[in-house]
Amino acid sequence: MKSKILSLLNQCLAINPLEKVLVLTDRKMQAIGKAIYEACRKINIETALMIMEARTKDGEELPEHVEQAMRASDVVIAPTYCSITHTKATRLACEAGARVASMPRVPKYSFIKGGLTADYERVKKYVEKMFFALQESNFVEVTSPNKTNVYFSIRRREWHKDTGFILNPGEFGNLPAGEVFIAPIEETINGKIVFDSFDNKKKKVKLMVEDGLVKEVEGSSKLKRIFRSLGKKARQICEFGIGCNYKAKVIGNTIEDEKALGSIHFGLGNNVGFGGRNNVPLHLDGIIEKPTVKVDNRIIIKDGKWKI
Repeated sequence: MKSKILSLLNQCLAINPLEKVLVLTDRKMQAIGKAIYEACRKINIETALMIMEARTKDGEELPEHVEQAMRASDVVIAPTYCSITHTKATRLACEAGARVASMPRVPKYSFIKGGLTADYERVKKYVEKMFFALQESNFVEVTSPNKTNVYFSIRRREWHKDTGFILNPGEFGNLPAGEVFIAPIEETINGKIVFDSFDNKKKKVKLMVEDGLVKEVEGSSKLKRIFRSLGKKARQICEFGIGCNYKAKVIGNTIEDEKALGSIHFGLGNNVGFGGRNNVPLHLDGIIEKPTVKVDNRIIIKDGKWKI
């Protein structure tokens, strides 16, 4: 696994010996965090390791001193239990010029067989093919054998790419990488969404969505508790993404699942970092396998197979 980590650091982050590198992890993910730290030290002797208490939910804000350490770094690699992707700390670190790689709950499977074993030059080609096929699109409809049937507008919203290459100051990405994603126009989302994988488990979760907000939940008592705790903004469908990594598989681990080629995912919660307007300390993704996706009445994915 260490050789694979070194390869990733060289290909995806191009760390140099003079940069200030921070490996940010927590007590639940510290084994992988320490493995990444040791690999970094072979390139950059001044790599720092920070181990914090695990957050309680994805998107929860980080302690102020952790935020300060991120802003003071050139590179931040974050194998944490809960995702730091959609946090103010990450946004501020990128604004300060840090390159940030978020790796929430990354499993050993990703390093051995899954999304981190991909050739990222090839992943980039998949990402860019889908990205350019989606430009200047307006409306999306998603259906699936699991009875998903949902539609929404993306008019004048910007598509984003996650290629795995995090090379320039201020850039952010996931590892494993490989998706295109967008913040749909919040109030336009209507229909039924059925996840095949959610909350890092292979399980069905059904959502009824009206004007962008989840009105009914079936299959996740945890999600119901979050809604009661955080209120209306936690109910917002905030993201639509398309997996583009040919090595990733849907295994019941979100960071791996959402990158799987042929899958799509929807996010709940915060989207202010990629063009939306819903600000809440939460971001949860659910994955749909074998979807059919129509963009402006053109089928781009049918039963999980790309048609572009």
